[in-house]
Amino acid sequence: MIIMLFLALVLFIVYFIHTFHYSRHWMENFEVTLAFSEEQAGEGDTLFLYETAVNKKKMGLPIMCVKFLSSRFLQFEGAESGTVSDHFYRNDVMSVDGFEKVRRKLKFTCKKRGFYQIQEAELVSYDLFCRHTFVHKIPVEVSLLVYPSRMDIRKLMPVFRHMTGSCKTNVPLFEDPFLSGGVREYMPEDSMRKIHWKASARMGNWQVKIAEYTASTPVVILLNLESPGVFVSVDLMEESIRLAYSFVYYLSKEGVETKLVISGDEKYSMEGTGRIQIAAARRALALISYEHPLSKGEDFVIRECEKIRREQHVILISAAGKKPMQKAVSDMLHRNESLTWIAPTFSEYGEDNEFREIPPSIAKCLVKWRGM
Repeated sequence: MIIMLFLALVLFIVYFIHTFHYSRHWMENFEVTLAFSEEQAGEGDTLFLYETAVNKKKMGLPIMCVKFLSSRFLQFEGAESGTVSDHFYRNDVMSVDGFEKVRRKLKFTCKKRGFYQIQEAELVSYDLFCRHTFVHKIPVEVSLLVYPSRMDIRKLMPVFRHMTGSCKTNVPLFEDPFLSGGVREYMPEDSMRKIHWKASARMGNWQVKIAEYTASTPVVILLNLESPGVFVSVDLMEESIRLAYSFVYYLSKEGVETKLVISGDEKYSMEGTGRIQIAAARRALALISYEHPLSKGEDFVIRECEKIRREQHVILISAAGKKPMQKAVSDMLHRNESLTWIAPTFSEYGEDNEFREIPPSIAKCLVKWRGM
């Protein structure tokens, strides 16, 4: 009996000493780092998060849990090791011996554009008998910028055709009023400015100029992020953002000077061509958030209308289309007839039937986009 008590006392002392020593030294010369395989990616891309634990001491760590919080839009494989709500809580368990380096490669898919950060990791360990829990939080500085995806050019071809008809460039673009391709008979929807007066006098009836198409016409892309209805429709807004990026990409690749203006903030206005414009636009579009209220779509259109030159073609991307918005677009058409309104919708008539009743002048320039 005395021997049993003695052994129990010895075990208790050993356990106490081990627990005390472990609690004092488990984080000593031990570090954990996180790093994304890339700093930038696109929607739908697959990347890796590298989780590295380095133990530079003799004492091993039999149970080590690395916990961190990331966005649910970074979809990790093996989601059973985490919980998903508005965010994803990752919990990885590992064993790290003395003087050992353990590296985990966590595969994930970028489901949505945005700027993602992991700013803190929680390290949790246990004593030999898993009776005591030890927790230590460490700062982490890793970030990932996910760009909006680009639409297939074939999906956009009907929109280009609506804007221009047949053309002589690699991609159908815009009319050049200085390149005449002949004349044709006047139609009611034609502008008076297109009438060829000499040909009309010679033919005895109204004739209009047929313009050639060129890649030199500058394009202004107005992205209105006001949602139709009362609540923010994230799906419609994300589709609008993808449309804006796709137009900037394809037009800039063809050498067209583009200007992208995003509602809600004056700083989101950039003009240029080529790779520099594409890079600037996709970064600005990736960083858009819905946390702050945006300006009304009609206010946005009215403000930008004053800045648009007659030789520019306007692409307005807006899912919102109530009467005030239609009025603002009508006013813009009086100033610049070269306008295409692309309205992402869920149904034939758009969200809340905003496009059920529209004036003929707007109907000619309106394209309902159901590409989702």
